[in-house]
Amino acid sequence: MKRHLILAAALILLAAGCGQQKFDIPSKLVRDVMLDNETCSVRIDETYPLSVSFGPAGASSVIEWTSLDESIATVSVVGTVTGISEGQVRIAATSVDNPFATDTCVVTVLPRRVYLSRITISLGSSYELERGKMIELGPYTSLAPSNATDSDVSWSSSDNSVAVVTGTGMVRALKAGNATITVTANDGGGASASVVIVVPGKVDPEPGPDTPGGDDDEDPPADPDLVMFHNCDDLTYFTHTQGATVETAGRMEGKGYIERTTNSDNQVFVISRVSKAMDTQITDYSKGYLVFWFYIDDAASLKRNTIASGRIELSQSGGPNKQCLYWSSKTFLADVISDGWNYIQLKFSDAKEMTPDNKFNPKGANYFRIYFDGPAGSYQYTYGIDAIGFKQTE
Repeated sequence: MKRHLILAAALILLAAGCGQQKFDIPSKLVRDVMLDNETCSVRIDETYPLSVSFGPAGASSVIEWTSLDESIATVSVVGTVTGISEGQVRIAATSVDNPFATDTCVVTVLPRRVYLSRITISLGSSYELERGKMIELGPYTSLAPSNATDSDVSWSSSDNSVAVVTGTGMVRALKAGNATITVTANDGGGASASVVIVVPGKVDPEPGPDTPGGDDDEDPPADPDLVMFHNCDDLTYFTHTQGATVETAGRMEGKGYIERTTNSDNQVFVISRVSKAMDTQITDYSKGYLVFWFYIDDAASLKRNTIASGRIELSQSGGPNKQCLYWSSKTFLADVISDGWNYIQLKFSDAKEMTPDNKFNPKGANYFRIYFDGPAGSYQYTYGIDAIGFKQTE
C-alpha cells in the first residue's frame, strides 16, 4: 500500500513538471519556400538582395542560403548575393525546419561595371546666349570611356530664373544673368562637367520677383525662329479646361503658361478652332517641326502608364479626325525625358495623315490636341504647356 502511495505521488509530481515545461513548436510548419525571383543578374563586386516568402500563410522559418559555386557568386546569411566572376550559378534557399521546403534562383554574374570617368562640354567655361534663344548642349558634350556600362546623364541649372535646361540638354535663356548648367553621370561614379550660360542685359540689383528696373519686369521672349500657334498666355480657344489655370512663375515664354491637373480626362490640352487659320510656314515636311514646351510632374509614371493609342493632333478642320496630322504618344513621349519642362520637337515627316484622301494643308492649321490613354482615374498628373508653334530648319 505504501509503495502505491509513493508511485502515485511521483506521477503527480511528474505531471506537474511536464505542465511547466516549454517546447518551441512552430504554430505552422513551413511547407513551401518561395524566392522572389527565379532569375536575376548582378555585376562583379556588386550585390543583389534575394528575399523569400513562405507557405502556408503565417508560416516562417530560418533560411539556410547556399551558393552552388562560390567562385562565381557568394550569398550571405540574409540572402545578399555578391558577384565574384562572370558566369551563372544557382542560389538555394532552404528552411532549417523542413529541408524539403526549398527554392532556387539562377544568378547571372555580369562583367564589372565601367564608370564614366570624364565628361566634357566643348563650349569653354562660359557661353553667351541671348534672352529667348536656345542651344542644345548634347552635340557639344562628350563622354568617356566609350565602353561605359551606363552612359545616361542628368542636366541641371543653378538658376532656373536665368536659364532652364531640359533632360536632353536643351538650354533656354530667360533673363539677364549667369546660370551654371551642369551635366552629371547617372552611374554614381561622380563624373560631371559644367558651363556658365551668360545672358546679357540689365541684371536685377537684388534678385527677386518684379524688381523695378530689372529683367524680371520683362516677359521671356519667344524663340525668334518660331511661328507661334498659341502662346498659352491665357485660356482663349482652349477647351476641356476643367482644372486648368494660367500660371506665371516658371513660364518658358510670354506672360504665362497653361497648367492642368487631371486624373479622369485623358484629353490633356485641346485648342479648338483658333480665330484664324494659321499658316505653319512649313514648306518641306522633312525639315519642319511642331514644337512646344511640355511640363509633367512625374515623367516616369506617365511613360509607364500611357498606352499606344494616345496622340498629338494638328488639323485644319476645327476638330479631330479630318484633314489631320497626328503623332503617336510613343513618338511624343520620346522627348519627355524628365520631371519638369521638356522641349518637344515633332517632325512633320514623322506624322501620319488621319484621312489620306483629305490631306492636311500646312497653311490652314486651326486645331491642336494632346491626349493620353491609360487607366482612367488611377493616376493623377500635373501638366503644363507653353509656346506652341512651328519651326523649319535650313
